[in-house]
Amino acid sequence: MKIRPVRPTKFRTALRTAGAAGIVWLALWAPAPASAQTSRPPLVVTLDDNYPPYVFRDAEGRLKGILPDQWARWSEKTGVPVDLQAMDWDKAQQFMRAGKADVLDTAFRTDERQQLYDFTPPYARIQVPIYAHKSLGGLADVSSLKGFNVGVKAGDAVIDHLTGRGIETLQEFPSYEAIVQAAKNQELKVFSIDAPAAVYFMYKLGVAGEFRESFVLYTGEFHRAVRKNRPDLLQLVQSGFGRISKREYRTIERKWLGTPFLLREIVREWGPVLLIVLVGILALAALNAVLSFRVRARTAELRESREYFATVFDCINDALFIHDAQTFRVLDVNRRMLEMYGYDTRAEAIDAFNRMSGGESPFSMDDAIRWMTRARDEGPQVFEWRSVHRAGHPFWVEIAMRRVRFRNADRLLVVARGISDHKKAEDDRRELERRTLEAQKLESLGLLAGGIAHDFNNRLAAIMGNLDLALLALPPDSPVRDDLIAVGVSTKQAAELVEQMLAFSGQSRFALETVDVGAMLHRTLQMARTTLPPQAQIQLKIPAALPAIEADEGQVRQVVMNLIANAAESLENRPGTIELSAGACAARDVPAAPLWPHSPLAAERYVYVEVADPGVGIPADQLGKVFEPFYSTKFTGRGLGLPAVLGIVRGHKGAIQVHSVPGQGSTFRVLLPAKPVPA
Repeated sequence: MKIRPVRPTKFRTALRTAGAAGIVWLALWAPAPASAQTSRPPLVVTLDDNYPPYVFRDAEGRLKGILPDQWARWSEKTGVPVDLQAMDWDKAQQFMRAGKADVLDTAFRTDERQQLYDFTPPYARIQVPIYAHKSLGGLADVSSLKGFNVGVKAGDAVIDHLTGRGIETLQEFPSYEAIVQAAKNQELKVFSIDAPAAVYFMYKLGVAGEFRESFVLYTGEFHRAVRKNRPDLLQLVQSGFGRISKREYRTIERKWLGTPFLLREIVREWGPVLLIVLVGILALAALNAVLSFRVRARTAELRESREYFATVFDCINDALFIHDAQTFRVLDVNRRMLEMYGYDTRAEAIDAFNRMSGGESPFSMDDAIRWMTRARDEGPQVFEWRSVHRAGHPFWVEIAMRRVRFRNADRLLVVARGISDHKKAEDDRRELERRTLEAQKLESLGLLAGGIAHDFNNRLAAIMGNLDLALLALPPDSPVRDDLIAVGVSTKQAAELVEQMLAFSGQSRFALETVDVGAMLHRTLQMARTTLPPQAQIQLKIPAALPAIEADEGQVRQVVMNLIANAAESLENRPGTIELSAGACAARDVPAAPLWPHSPLAAERYVYVEVADPGVGIPADQLGKVFEPFYSTKFTGRGLGLPAVLGIVRGHKGAIQVHSVPGQGSTFRVLLPAKPVPA
């Protein structure tokens, strides 16, 4: 066979150069001779002895695991003997603090430890979950642990993590194996163990099927630590582990973590090809190492910023909406919004946004879009808005919206503050002012009317007396006799007007007696039928027994007659039936309609008389004026004598309610105090 000579190339030259450099590097970093090792004091390393597969003891008590093998390789690389002092983790930390050890291994970096030690870069990422018995549900986050007894390892970093978040009911154990044993004995339902050790011990003790991972508290990192102000020792530890090759690390890890069967086959068949691919990947990884570090740092900053924003967002006591500034679609809402509008989740609230407005202008979705358009294009907007709760009832909010730049996008920030109580207080204040003004006006008019009526009544009495004397003095055939009689009729009509003015002012003279309301209404009905127009019918509805009242029967009859007359007039010559009814009720059962006069009902029980007609009705804007003296309306009926009716009712310590619908008719209800029944 002919052998072709190998010609030198640039690539081979480079390989030779690299080989020479490698020989020099190996010479520099070769382990010290055995005599040097024995002359140096050992490096004392303390660590947990119960953290498989990283470190644990076999049946004979010998240390096994990834870390003992790595420290053995470290000793070979540095020539420094290593004394591994493995014990319960809490004792290991005490051992280190007492100055009996040079290095603390298997340590998470915490604020407290950072005050005492300097740390190497992390060499393993460890998840720290919460485990719970399979029968126990509802554990979703740290806050849900409150009230549960949580098993932890003494001295573990998870203790600071939990207590810092308000979880105080912690039960400490010397090791992870002791925690799992307690769980197996049903002494513990909830515990926290680092994930690698948890898998090992739960399978070892046969409880893997009894407990479940509820959630991951956080992800920690294993470091090696030395006391502060020992940079030389820290450098020695780091440089020694830096001399261990990646292949040696993988060999140790495969020894304790195992190698999948398929992986062995792939390595055997495709090892050379995979090696080339791996070299390429490592080259790319080296090129991107700096960028990856920056990305991780930036990601951590963004995560912290997002968590901070979410906390502030949910702590604000006003409802917050974040909209897309172009489509106005709701992107997010806060916790207070869910409470204010009655929704359980953000997704439900976002889907139901179109149903949160009043529906009709000026509180429709079209109006909401117009407001958002103004906020986006013109600047901040503040206005009142009628919203709708999930249960269907409306409520008032004050809206403030403005355009903001958030996460490199245009957004609309909408703040809704509940003002229903404020609006109700304003309405109550205005209603109180209106009633006060009305009461003052009626009181003034009553005083004026009463004063005028008394003076006018005295003059009318003198006129009528002189008329009677004049008629007595005239012969029956006197030509002026008829004129004097006409003057007398007008004088009597004026006297009736004066009586109405006195009734309005509440100064009428009442002859109080016990009145049977049913009998009084029957007599009044007989009198009313003689005066009603033929097209007006009247129907009486009264119960068999009604409480009596203390009243002036003539005055009460005048009230009923006046209401019947006004009801007949409201028919406008059309056929119709007027309903006259009566009944009794407690003050608390009186319908919630306006009362005249505007004052609380003082008696416990009332007798009511109602007059209802199917007439033209009273417009809503004029309903409150029908009891004003000398007020004239442009509609038929309702007005003649009503101020006097109110005066009589007020004089009897009663009240009047009016319900009217234009085009459908009116109902007047007179409430008079029932006579107390002797005990």
